[in-house]
Amino acid sequence: MLVNDNLTVSSIYQQIAQKKAQLSNIDKEEFEKSTFENKNKVEQLGKNYDENDYQRVIDKFKNLDSQTKAHEQLHASLANTRGAISYNYQMGPDGKLYATGGNVRLDTSLPKDEGAALAKLNELQKASSSPSGLSGADAQIARTANLNKMLILSKQGESYEN
Repeated sequence: MLVNDNLTVSSIYQQIAQKKAQLSNIDKEEFEKSTFENKNKVEQLGKNYDENDYQRVIDKFKNLDSQTKAHEQLHASLANTRGAISYNYQMGPDGKLYATGGNVRLDTSLPKDEGAALAKLNELQKASSSPSGLSGADAQIARTANLNKMLILSKQGESYEN
């Protein structure tokens, strides 16, 4: 079937396919170019500043990363958890990700046995208050564990008095 004097439907489809391939190649080249430029921007960021300033910022990121991980791992090592440690990350000027915050869900369920419950509350209090630089959540868990211990101990006192 002829559409125009010398063009058939199949030749039109062939031309469309060639144009799509050309556009795809252009898109691929643009993507590679933008990726390369973004990488260069990250690398040049350090060159725009004094090397000492750049290294000081990198060192702060590394220090915060190690402190954050040690803090959360200490929580997790001192009590039973309900899942893996979760970290919040931020990209440093060198293009690497650094942990800047995190959390771990401690198992706060209490057994029915008062002795086991007291042992678990001691464990929770120790796990939540051990690291230096307590967060608000850390302090809240420690306070709650202490209050629950006092409640259990006060009930034990009542049972002994009767």
